[in-house]
Amino acid sequence: MSRYNFAGKGVASSVAIGYDRPLSTFFVQVMQPHPRIEGEEATYIWKGSAPGELPTAADAIAVAADYADLPKDLGAKLETDRLKTLGTFDGPAQLAAKPFIQASPPPIHTEAEAREAGYTRAVIADSTHHTLELLIEPGADLDSIFLAFDRDGNEMLHVHGWNFTIEPE
Repeated sequence: MSRYNFAGKGVASSVAIGYDRPLSTFFVQVMQPHPRIEGEEATYIWKGSAPGELPTAADAIAVAADYADLPKDLGAKLETDRLKTLGTFDGPAQLAAKPFIQASPPPIHTEAEAREAGYTRAVIADSTHHTLELLIEPGADLDSIFLAFDRDGNEMLHVHGWNFTIEPE
């Protein structure tokens, strides 16, 4: 895996870009200042977390370019990093993990991405131990297991609906 970090610009506080050989994808992580925790960052954009999501260095640079001043030779560096991995194969741990990666929730890491993917119904899911602010698909069966975007954690979750009282936000 390669990773290059850059100072952010605009809404971004930092940008990371690189290549992940086991997932066969380039990746971009754009961070912004956390809205509530001083000195911490929150994910603004995270692309390249699913197998083959960003297949070329140009795809990753296109995502990152609005959020950092990138060196002109970055594409060549990233492509060189990818080429260096061509003779590398998955080890036992990577082979064991891949079925779980393939079955994981879609790679959605921001509220904007969730809404774009159809998770538009805002609800509060409350149980004895947890209160979650979620975005769900409008037709989700709340008495089953359904996918939801956790607005506080900026991640997709499998929610067992029968464990929660779910109310509109």
